Amino acid sequence: MKRLFLFLCCIAGALSSATAQEVKFELSDGYDNPGIKERIEQNLSALLTEANRAFAANGQIDFSKLNIATEAQNSISMLWSNVNFSCMETEIVEPLLQGIGNHLQVRNIPLQTRPVDSTMQDDSYQEAVVDFDISGRIVSFYFAISNNLYRQVIKKGGEVTDMRRRQMILDYVEHFRTAYNEKDLNFLEQVFSDDAIIITGKVTQVKKIDSPITFNKVTYKTQNKDQYIAGLRRIFGLTKYIRVTFSEIKIMRHPTLNDYYGVLLRQGYYAQYTGSKYEDDGYLFLLWDFTDEEHPLIHVRTWQPYWMNDAKTQHIDEEEIFDIGDFNIDI
Repeated sequence: MKRLFLFLCCIAGALSSATAQEVKFELSDGYDNPGIKERIEQNLSALLTEANRAFAANGQIDFSKLNIATEAQNSISMLWSNVNFSCMETEIVEPLLQGIGNHLQVRNIPLQTRPVDSTMQDDSYQEAVVDFDISGRIVSFYFAISNNLYRQVIKKGGEVTDMRRRQMILDYVEHFRTAYNEKDLNFLEQVFSDDAIIITGKVTQVKKIDSPITFNKVTYKTQNKDQYIAGLRRIFGLTKYIRVTFSEIKIMRHPTLNDYYGVLLRQGYYAQYTGSKYEDDGYLFLLWDFTDEEHPLIHVRTWQPYWMNDAKTQHIDEEEIFDIGDFNIDI
């Protein structure tokens, strides 16, 4: 009986892998080199099909037959160790876009995600961005902000230079978001400047002097880069699963320093610990320095709670939300 049970389990596993959904990706436009176009289509189709196979089998992605850079493999592996993903579509048609530098880019890849820990019920829809080098090889893979949000931000760029910078900012914001899903401390250490200031707000209840009346206010804690990274390392070690989302984005160009931009995001944060979970909703402000476009840096990170009370009926005063005008830049 035991031998028969094992035999049936093997058959079930084989059928699960065999029925993994194949994905066919096609470029609608955006590139006039037929050879590279075909290579991009084949490489992305193969990656998504392999992800579906691994997702169905509860296994690992096999990169051995994929044309993908080592850095992209490492990034996907870190992501996969926290959350698995599959593509629900059998056919995808998207344009090829010009990415940052010499990279080519495909956006709007629909994914169904699933936490690795089966005890967590947090399946969600995500969209992926995939970058390629000029030979058509996959060089990066990360979760995207929504397409509508992306287009809204890009359209607000008046000058060509500003539009290019906005695209760069969005690209790094998407990498920044995915780094928390991946628990990628190396990326976060690189993107924060050595003199970065990290400010975190917390709602506290304050009692007026000689009065029974209490009110809520935001109090702030300031950290340097080393303190913040040390805290993240501890949190990442305790956390089974992290999901970060951005639902609003506002980009502010510094009025006199063209290489400095403030980025305000409405951030949703969900973390699953052993036997417990944590959620918050707030405003994330990042002060970016693009003096070196190949290695942009964050000088300031602030977080402020969106809701001022547990009933979620009162949100933070708009005038209290940080923006680029709240920080002096000495260069």
